[in-house]
Amino acid sequence: MWRVFLSIFLLLVIGSNEAFSQADYKRYYDEDNLPKVREIFLRGRYDIVIQVCDYALRRGQPSWEWRTLRFQSLANVGRYEDAVEEAIATTDQFPDQLGALLEAHKLFSSMGLAEEAGAMFAAINEAAAAVPEKERSALDYVHLGQAALILGADPSTVIEQYFDVAKTFQAKGQVVPGGLLEAYLASGELALVKDDFGLAAKEFQGAYKLEPENPDVLFGLAESFFPSDRKKGAEYLERVLKSAPRHYGALLLQAEYAINFERYDEAHKNLDLVTALNPRHPLAAAYRAVLVELEKNDHIEFEKYRKAALSVWANNPEIDHLIGRVLSRKYRYQEGADSQKRALEMDPGFLPAKLQLALDYLRLGDIEKAWPLADEVGEQDEYNVLAFNLSVLQKEIESFASIPSDDFVIRMPPEEAEIYGDRVTELLTDAKEVLGKKYGLEMDGPTYIEFYPNQQDFAIRSFGSLGGEGLLGVCSGAVVTMNSPGSTTAGKNNWEATLWHEYCHVVTLTVTNNKMPRWLSEGISVYEEIQRQPNWGQRMTPQYRKMVLEEKAFTPISQMSQAFFNAESGEHLMFAYYQSMLVVKYIVENFGEDALRNILVDLGAGVLINDAIANHTIPIETLDSDFAQSLIKLADTYGPGVDWAEPGPEEVNPVSPLAVAAYLKKNPTNFWARQTLTLRYLEQEKWAEAAESAEKLIALLPDFTGIANGYALKARAFREEGNADAEVAVLERLADISAEAYTAYTRLLDVEFEKENWKDVITNAKRTKAINPFYERLHYCRGCAHAALAETGLAVSSFEKTLKLDPTNPSEVRYRLAGLLQKGDKPRAKRYLLDALADSPRYREAHALLLDFSEEK
Repeated sequence: MWRVFLSIFLLLVIGSNEAFSQADYKRYYDEDNLPKVREIFLRGRYDIVIQVCDYALRRGQPSWEWRTLRFQSLANVGRYEDAVEEAIATTDQFPDQLGALLEAHKLFSSMGLAEEAGAMFAAINEAAAAVPEKERSALDYVHLGQAALILGADPSTVIEQYFDVAKTFQAKGQVVPGGLLEAYLASGELALVKDDFGLAAKEFQGAYKLEPENPDVLFGLAESFFPSDRKKGAEYLERVLKSAPRHYGALLLQAEYAINFERYDEAHKNLDLVTALNPRHPLAAAYRAVLVELEKNDHIEFEKYRKAALSVWANNPEIDHLIGRVLSRKYRYQEGADSQKRALEMDPGFLPAKLQLALDYLRLGDIEKAWPLADEVGEQDEYNVLAFNLSVLQKEIESFASIPSDDFVIRMPPEEAEIYGDRVTELLTDAKEVLGKKYGLEMDGPTYIEFYPNQQDFAIRSFGSLGGEGLLGVCSGAVVTMNSPGSTTAGKNNWEATLWHEYCHVVTLTVTNNKMPRWLSEGISVYEEIQRQPNWGQRMTPQYRKMVLEEKAFTPISQMSQAFFNAESGEHLMFAYYQSMLVVKYIVENFGEDALRNILVDLGAGVLINDAIANHTIPIETLDSDFAQSLIKLADTYGPGVDWAEPGPEEVNPVSPLAVAAYLKKNPTNFWARQTLTLRYLEQEKWAEAAESAEKLIALLPDFTGIANGYALKARAFREEGNADAEVAVLERLADISAEAYTAYTRLLDVEFEKENWKDVITNAKRTKAINPFYERLHYCRGCAHAALAETGLAVSSFEKTLKLDPTNPSEVRYRLAGLLQKGDKPRAKRYLLDALADSPRYREAHALLLDFSEEK
């Protein structure tokens, strides 16, 4: 193909103007053919590029780009020594061509040839200075910017004075001036180096407008979007490989994400495509080393691939940095940290390894080692976004209160520590005792528990990047990070159940040396939630039943990891948690707790998950089949006698109570119809009918506590009807079976407070606190209840928390505290009393109490 277009071009040039000089002829040859060869290079046909360049050089073509394309292609097919030889020859022949010098420097640097790369500095500086300012093209400005970065210039200055200037050269119709595309690419690549993915995406989108099918543009967009929008990143990556199936960057990125999602066969296929073109590709060998570690736990073979990765450059810090970074993504933080240390032994100034090591230390609980490393990166690279975010996070954590404990380092904002810090300590102490004993774990050091009121701080601390919306907590082994119950989750989730869940991760990850798949760790944590409190955790729902029986959405045990990685929606992800719990329950009930514990021991020793399960149960294929049958049976027996059909609008009008009632008369156990009719009665304010229908809904599915459950609907009907006693009776039934019925808890709190049922007040205050400890009224009501039961210490604690939450009547609260403390701590009592009078000078009861204080003298 390439010979054809060269031959055609040759005939056209000769035939068009025989008067052309030899120099003109060669110049036109270059102008016409180099763009086509660049395109072939972009598509990954390096073998063809080498042949074309050889042909051009034999012809004596004058452009330096024939040589740079040749040595780049030689390197890309693994002929590194030939590439270096060609690069040296290029710099000798073109010592004043900045573009050629930059490409040679890039090759030398990528191979660790410090002497050759260093020798380029003076030449690059001299060549850059020789470019006349008035004659500079867009490409000249890009080259000058790249040279300035090599010579240590400030990145923002480079962008402003070079790359942005290059962007001012406008395209004329379909003609894009040389260098305009390169300006956007250079800016995007610089942003990626600085971990500024948002800016990188913006720059690559600018390039996309110029060349939407350019593989490097599409790959830049894939790299920019993957951290925040995996779906969009994958779409761009797919487009890269469609247009350039041999694009190394795309193949390697696809391999890495396949490793992250445990699609190891897919990763091997991508790496095979790379090594088919370049058997010596260092990064391909590094990924092979990771796969050997994860798939086989074979340390000898791991070292074999690691050495292969270092064969081109023995002290290449990128190899161990890559290995460690990918292992850390698989929760193998200690191995990841060890890899970063090896990288830094090779190059103490390699900032990516230094920053990743800081992240690993944060996740390992070595906080004191982490911050200095992050600070070093920030000082040496002030434009690195992640380093900047970590410095902000450090200041935030330094402002936190630390709650004293022998076994835990508990950190949270001081104003939050005063409200629920004691409950955190109490719950963690129980968890350590119960779960540690059950799984045979004695923790060697403290566990770090941190609560973040700001979602972004939580994400940076947990993942090293923004994101993680919807996650309540994250555990890396020795560290648990949680969204504060005062954050966006307030009033929605039971933070006590989440804390128990996360501490269970601490135990299981520690027992297995972080060598367990996510699904098993999550399954055990949900299982242990239920063991702790029956209304914690998850249970079968109408939607889950449908996913099992109708959608067949469950996953074989042998492939459970994919249930998390390939979840189609939030509902499917939650079902993955639920199914994982059922797997754990199935193993315990059929093979005993010892089997579960022994599986964890095997995992810690490096046994692969399916082998570990089979070692202590039955062959995995048989277990897959047996568990599937038990899951189907569970779903099939859920709601015995319930009619689960959901008629379409053509069969019954869902907004018409009469139509729904008629359908229900023919299908009296239909769940959809009963729920819908109850809702319609509530809309019509037919409270008696709604209450009766809601009770029938409860009878159909007594354990259902999801949206529009029978208990909530019936309670609302009674409340609107003014039947408080009946409402309370229903809400109590709901509160007993749901750990997240926040509205029910607060309503019960108020009703029981009015009735002075003090023990019930305390019960519902505890339930409310487990969801939203910042609800001021729960502490006030609880204080009154403890005071009425003569539990002075608990009453004082509750009222003091009430004061910290800005109550509507602080004087009354202080008055109550003064009365409680009058005998045990008179100075403190008097202080509260005087503060009450300062706020409310005419407070008669407070004046009377002050007289009592005076008479006691």
